Amino acid sequence: MKLRWKIGVAVILIFSFAVMPAVASESEFILKELQRADWEVRLMNGAALEKMREPQSIETLIELIDNRRIDWRLQIRGIRLLGKIHTPRVEDFLLRLFSDAFFHHGCPAVRSSLALTLGNFSGPKVVTGLIEGLEDPELQVREASIVSLGRIGDVAAVPYLIDQLKDMHFVIKVSAIRSLGLLRDARAVSSLEKIAGNAVEPLLKREASIALSMIRRES
Repeated sequence: MKLRWKIGVAVILIFSFAVMPAVASESEFILKELQRADWEVRLMNGAALEKMREPQSIETLIELIDNRRIDWRLQIRGIRLLGKIHTPRVEDFLLRLFSDAFFHHGCPAVRSSLALTLGNFSGPKVVTGLIEGLEDPELQVREASIVSLGRIGDVAAVPYLIDQLKDMHFVIKVSAIRSLGLLRDARAVSSLEKIAGNAVEPLLKREASIALSMIRRES
């Protein structure tokens, strides 16, 4: 009787393990985390982010973002998460996506998110990529590129940002003025003085005056 009982228990256990779902893969885990309402707190502030910095996790996250079948909102979350992980592999991947029109075709939110995330990096390749973003047909992508060029602080962007002051869109002008203020380069003084003295919009005049004071303090 005892032997028959033991055999019965063994059969039940074997069957139970056979029908149990497999342990979630790392990609499934990351995807699930990105779907959580508190994903930024969990993944960007603590031990979870340290785990994400491991080479295997980075590659898994890159593979997920590069999957064009997943929801664009999750792609944006993944992109923002990668912006916290400063490695050459991550930088190259984000730059590749930013220059790949097919990846973000029809979704300027993804491309603008890439532009903002690239502002967490630095170096000639990143600056060149963002300068190219200034020619994007989508307003929000151009704005994001301008903002990131100001954050990076490379004065190579100054002539291109001065050109943006001629743009017809108010938000582009304001963003360019603010970024030029952050870059504190004297080449922008003449253009900013014209705006501070002649602009019709009070906000443009105020922002130009602030930017000029930042540049003059530097010199």
